[in-house]
This record gives sequence, C-alpha cells and structure tokens, in this order.
Amino acid sequence: MEKSIVRQFRFSRHILMTVCLAIWAMLLAPQTVHAADKLTICYVATHSALVPLANLRGFYAAERIDVEVRSFPSGRHTLAAMFAGECALAAAGETPTVHSSLSRNDFRILATISVSGNIERMIVRNDRGIRTAADLRGRRIAVPQFTSAHNFLDAYLAANGLAPQDVIKVYLPAQEIAQAFRSGDVDAVAHWEPNIEVLAREFGSKAKVFTAPGLYSNSILLLVGRDFLHQNPATVERVLRALLRAERFVKEQPTEGKALMARQYNLSASDADLIWPLHDFSVSLDQSLLFILESTARWEIGLMPPEQRPAPPNYLDFIYLDGLKTVKPEAVTIIH
Repeated sequence: MEKSIVRQFRFSRHILMTVCLAIWAMLLAPQTVHAADKLTICYVATHSALVPLANLRGFYAAERIDVEVRSFPSGRHTLAAMFAGECALAAAGETPTVHSSLSRNDFRILATISVSGNIERMIVRNDRGIRTAADLRGRRIAVPQFTSAHNFLDAYLAANGLAPQDVIKVYLPAQEIAQAFRSGDVDAVAHWEPNIEVLAREFGSKAKVFTAPGLYSNSILLLVGRDFLHQNPATVERVLRALLRAERFVKEQPTEGKALMARQYNLSASDADLIWPLHDFSVSLDQSLLFILESTARWEIGLMPPEQRPAPPNYLDFIYLDGLKTVKPEAVTIIH
C-alpha cells in the first residue's frame, strides 16, 4: 500500500514538473510574428495622424503587430497603393473612398478615425483682383480631383451662388497644387491645411484665404482590402485596438500628441497650433457616416454625363461592423 502511494506521488510530481518545464519553455521562447501580423498602413495628411501616432507610441507593437506606416500626398494615392498591394490598410477621406466605390467593391470601411472641419480652404491672388467669392467667376482654380478639397470647392461655390462650370477647374495631383499657384498658372487653389497657410505666408498681402467654417467637414476612414480582411480578421481587430489607444492618448495628453504630430509631419509650431484644433480624432462607426457617403456619391454622380451615371451603391455593403463591434461595441451606432 505504501509503495503504491509512493509511486502515485512520484508519478504526479513527474507530471507537474513536466508541465512547469513546458510553461517555462514557452515563456522563454522568442515571440514570433506571423506573416499576417506584418503589414503596411498607408496614411495621408494630418487628418489621419492616429495612424503614425499609434506607431510612434508603440501601440501596434503592444498588440503584437509589426506595422510599417507610409505617408502619401492624398487619399487617392493611399487607395491606389492599397489596390496595388503596397499596403493592407489605408486611410482616406470619404470623397476618394466614394470615388473608388463607384467602380469597385473589393474593399471595406473599418472605421472613421477623424473628422476635420474648416481644414479645406481656398487661397486666391489678390494681385489679380480677386477680393470676394463673386470674383472667382471665370478664374482658373487648381484642385486635386475627387478629393476632399474638390468636394469643398464645389460646396463653396454653391454657397456663394456659383455653379461648378462658372470657374475653370485645373485638376492636378495634390503635391503639384502649391507650385501652380506660385508660378501663376492658376488664380486660386483649393487645398487642405497646412498647404494653404504655407502659401499665405509666402504671398502676404498679395493673397487672401477664403474659409467657410461649418460648410464642409472631412471624415477620414480606415479601409482594408476585402481579401486581407477575410483572411485576417483578428489582425484587423488588433489594429483597431491600437488606434483606440492612440485616440485615448491624444485626448488625455493633447500637448504631447500635438508635438508628436508636428514632428511626424515636419510642421512648424504655428502650423501645428493651427491644425490641431481642427481635428476630432475619434474611432467610430456612426450612423452619420452613411449619410456622408450617400451625399458624396450623389455629388460625384451629378458631375457625370447623364448617360454614364451609375446607381448609388448601398454603403452598408462596404462597411465592416464586426471589427469595431468586437473591440469597442459602443463606438458602433450604425443601424443595420
């Protein structure tokens, strides 16, 4: 009897030691990153600052994701990069997002990551006799096509009694807009800050900035390729968690957040002070997003010849709710 008890004790001790050694080995083993957890996120302008800030603060790494962030001149560029396979996720405004949705459906919207008001503006040449919005009639205005600046420009014209055809739009890539103004090829430009402020400082009294607070707000969306999402839903959830941590950071430590944004985007202190209050950095899927997407689609479709106008998409089909509902359900208010 005693020998049996001893054997059982030794056997149990052997199992316990084996389990402990296995756990210890797991703890000491180097943490590997799966291929699906190595990804690139393309971002644009200060509107999408949560994307690089989450990297600078180590929030992606804390979620066990190896993320590379890449900057592009506009949302059209980030989406083109995502569709070309250069990045798994992209940040872009609602205007280039809608533009893509009219010709393809192989991507999904994961969240709104910021809403920015009064950051799209115009600068005009005073030295060419432009003093008011009425003076824009017949003038050449440079704008990057199918971007938030393009959307703002048409809204500004309408608010001042002008039709889109009352001006001559010169469509240029976002990175070429400022030079067109400097060279005198155009009389005005529509763009987002800090680009307008940079030109305003250069031209001084020879230029004037037109703003329209409350007229237009730009939502920056986080998007993902449909195939990547289907294969890696858990990775997408970890990205959203990292961005939610970045949101909390900028709200709890706004001074440090602004300083990091200025460093990331090579902004002067004055430019950072101008831009920071114009952004509401918040990760959400709000019911208003559907209205924004639908109204933007109506605007763009209205620019097309009648015989080429497609039916507006059902944007619920483009929105992936499960990711944000899993990590922060109260941030999802879309009725579905």
